[in-house]
Amino acid sequence: MRRVAALLAFLLVFSVFTAGCVEEKVTEEKPAMTAVKEEKVTEEKPATTTVKEEKKTIVITDLVGRQVEVKVPVERVVLLYGLEDYAAVGGKEALDKLVGVNSWRYKKYRPDWWQYWVENYPRIKELPDVGQPGKSFKVEEVIKLKPDVVIADASMYKHMKEDIKRLEAAGIPIVFTDYFPHSDNVDELCEEAEKSTMILGKLLGKEERAKKLAEYFKEQINIVVSRSKDVKEKPKAVVFATWSKWKVYGKKGMYNFWIKMAGGENPAADVVEGFSGEINPEFVLKENPDVIVFTCNNNFPSGQKIAIGYTVKDPSVAKEALKELINRPGWEDLKAVKEGRVYLIHHGISHGHLFEFVCLQYIAKWLHPEEFKDLDPEENLKKFYDEFMPYPLKGVWAVGLKDEEK
Repeated sequence: MRRVAALLAFLLVFSVFTAGCVEEKVTEEKPAMTAVKEEKVTEEKPATTTVKEEKKTIVITDLVGRQVEVKVPVERVVLLYGLEDYAAVGGKEALDKLVGVNSWRYKKYRPDWWQYWVENYPRIKELPDVGQPGKSFKVEEVIKLKPDVVIADASMYKHMKEDIKRLEAAGIPIVFTDYFPHSDNVDELCEEAEKSTMILGKLLGKEERAKKLAEYFKEQINIVVSRSKDVKEKPKAVVFATWSKWKVYGKKGMYNFWIKMAGGENPAADVVEGFSGEINPEFVLKENPDVIVFTCNNNFPSGQKIAIGYTVKDPSVAKEALKELINRPGWEDLKAVKEGRVYLIHHGISHGHLFEFVCLQYIAKWLHPEEFKDLDPEENLKKFYDEFMPYPLKGVWAVGLKDEEK
């Protein structure tokens, strides 16, 4: 019996020991497997996040010759000029990066274009309005917005010397672009447009798209200058600013440059040295131009309105306004009036943007209708918006006395 009891006791102890060993083995294996899984997941997620947030510092030489250090790609932008060019390069994604804008120019001179933005991108009206340099610029407001960069037009530079110092002291870089034509030098025009566009591309991480846009701009300009350089006759064209009855564009005005690039002459450049100026009514009768162009916005500070632009659907309304504009003593005998070569164009497409080539194309077609009969500036403007802008364009942007209704 003692032997049997001892044997039973031994077997009982052995069973307990064996069971303990099995449980210990299972307990060791499960945590080991779990630990491997958790470690793998933990290593992968931070790696992905780090790549997205990685930034680098680049040096940009802007269009006033300043060298500016900027960390790119930028995420917070204050834009003082050029919503159209900015959006063309960066798309809607770039619009979402805006933390402040300057709406002064739009609301004062181009309310129809501001309406375009409000209708298509309602967030724009909720953004802080930081004002116009030289008039109402709020540098402290900009500093509070903590942008990664401020983008301005080169024409604003002379008004911003002290503001630049304050921005830089706050660690905020500002860069200047320039899409305004400064002469009839085609190479210079295309070079500055390319530089400005590539700056936007670098800031927004859209360099390939920027390159494509710059090439497209150059192509559209060359559609005109490649043909106009061979024209034998140079028709005379005078461009009037509709906000003052006898104000014309002179030697340093962009319309003078477009006329020359398109193979024409601007007689007003001989009497108006600057950008624009008043002329004697007799001057027009004496010069008897082949083409007369009126430039206007949807609204001017004088209160004068002409139905043209984004909000206009019917070109016949603009044509009626054009008929009123030429109702001046002696004009019924002018060559341009008798032949119906009188036109009205929206001032907003004439300068300062990547689609300003459209103005050159209109003027070329008006000066040389046969040489450019295959050119359709209206369609090219629409195509630009369809291909490069986040939202399409509508409205009436240019009309002529003899234009056929579409």
